[in-house]
Amino acid sequence: MRYGSFFLSWLLGCFALAAIATVVSGLEADNSDAVWIHDSHERAREYVGKLLLAALFTFCAFLAGMALVLILDVAVSRVVDRSHFSRYNYAVALGGYVAVASVLSWFGMAIPLILRGNVSFWAGLKRSVELSKGYEGALFWLVVQSVAASYLAAYGTYYVFSSFFPAPLQHTIWYGGLVFIVAVLAGAAVEPPIFIGFSLLADPDQLKVSVLPGS
Repeated sequence: MRYGSFFLSWLLGCFALAAIATVVSGLEADNSDAVWIHDSHERAREYVGKLLLAALFTFCAFLAGMALVLILDVAVSRVVDRSHFSRYNYAVALGGYVAVASVLSWFGMAIPLILRGNVSFWAGLKRSVELSKGYEGALFWLVVQSVAASYLAAYGTYYVFSSFFPAPLQHTIWYGGLVFIVAVLAGAAVEPPIFIGFSLLADPDQLKVSVLPGS
């Protein structure tokens, strides 16, 4: 159930990226002659199958990357005295998280490319890696900002809730679920910068180097 909830959050993030890419790349203009204005998720719904594949592929790749980090952590702890090494476990895990996410960011342009409807899923992944060449530093910086902002938003949510809700309510069944949902939403609210970066990199005609951090 926990991994299922993580995948649901990951999938919702992919749909949010698709919505932002639709606006940034002007893909909603394809429906400008429609009787009513469609929402920015319409394009994502049209390619929901490929979006599911992209979400599943990147999610599994992320789990595999974090499993590798865990294996390396265990291997190093066997060589180094565990009592001295354990104090750095959190920093190692966070560093591994950022490293894995930075590598996965090379696939971030696949979803904006898929929404155009002229590439297959695998071709979109391959083209995304090609577009990331030369921008690895900018993507890394976007990942660092995203991770830091997400952690601050999540911990800020827990702090605010613990400050305003009395202790008896904090031990109720619904309190944990409510805090978790609000923390996920708060974390998602700080993701647009990296999604905009993916959308710009996927559309070289609209890309302006000055928009990307570290440029």
